[in-house]
Order: sequence, then structure tokens, then C-alpha cells
Amino acid sequence: MSPRVSDDPAARARPVRRRSSTRAELVRAAEALFDETGSASASVEAIVARAGFTRGAFYSNFATTDELFFAVYEAQEAVVVERLEDGFRAALDATDQQSVDAIVSGVLGGLPPEGKWYAIRSVLLSRARHEPELRALLRTHTDAFHAALEPLLVESVTAQGRRLTVAPDVFTRAVVAAHVGAVSQTVLYDDAATIRVAAVRGALLGLSEPTH
Repeated sequence: MSPRVSDDPAARARPVRRRSSTRAELVRAAEALFDETGSASASVEAIVARAGFTRGAFYSNFATTDELFFAVYEAQEAVVVERLEDGFRAALDATDQQSVDAIVSGVLGGLPPEGKWYAIRSVLLSRARHEPELRALLRTHTDAFHAALEPLLVESVTAQGRRLTVAPDVFTRAVVAAHVGAVSQTVLYDDAATIRVAAVRGALLGLSEPTH
């Protein structure tokens, strides 16, 4: 006799895997629509049509489209943190002398040059002005992102024989802000890569000094 579903661990796991797969497909569909339109205002109908699901599948995973686009942002953020860690390690391991250029390479190797991550964040920030819960979520994720980046930056600056002239958290936020400002110019100018390097380098040098 075949086992009952409740007695079969593999069978019990299948609905969980299906739901996880559905959620991932909805996130990919929302990301694709954002790429095409530059807007996070896609309707539930447009999203489920793109993903090949029903409205029921959407509401089984997300309460609102805002929640879905926040999941898109979270997915992008996870990739960025991983790339930052890899970028810093690769840049610093590639040179015996820990130079400012190595630190800049580490930052630029991890922080995304494309504007999509920042565009999604900008949309969420504009809504967060009027939505306290979304504002709290964004603050939590931003703090976590900075917390992941801060030790990498501080270690890199220290290894190069420099010390910060401001608090580590302020330094981290300033470096990220410099990069975000540079990326925002990609729509208008062709030399965005040059601006990214100059902005991050300026923040690193301007907010640190040689130890001797």
C-alpha cells in the first residue's frame, strides 16, 4: 500500500517547494516588468500574466504589489552583499600594497553599476514617506546592508595604513551615498564609470587620513 501523504516527508515537502517556486517566479516577473517600464506600479493582473499564474497564486504569497517589489529589492540586495564581499577580497588579495585603488575596486566590484537596484529603492523610498511600515522595513534593511559593508570598508582602510576621521557608520553611509549619486548620472552621461571612481575615491580619501 502506498504511504499516505502525511506519512511521506517528500510528499509533505512538495507544497512548500511549489510555493517557494511560485514566489520566486512572481519576483522574477515583477523584476522583468520593472526593467521594461521603470515603474513599480504594475498591477496584480500584469504580474500574474507575466508569471503564468492566477491572482490566487499571487495572494498566497504576497499581500500587496508593494510587498512583492520589496521582495525584488531584497533579492537584489542579497546579490549586492555577496558581490561586495567577493569584490573586496579579490581586490585586496590581488595586491601586496593595500592602496586606495584596491579599496575603490572592491567597492565598485560589489556595488551594482546599473541603476535598477537604486531605482527600485527610490520608488520604495518615495512611498515610505507616507507609509510608516514600509519606512521601518527599508530602515531595517538599509541598516543591515550598511552593517555588512562597514567591516569590509574599515578593514580595507586600516590595512592601507589609514584611519577614519568620522564614525564608521557615517563613513559607510557616505561611501554608499557617493556611489549612489554617481550611478544616478548614468541616464544622463556616458562617462558614468569615471564618475563612480572619482566619487568613491573622494569619499574614501576625504573621510580618512594616514596613521603616520
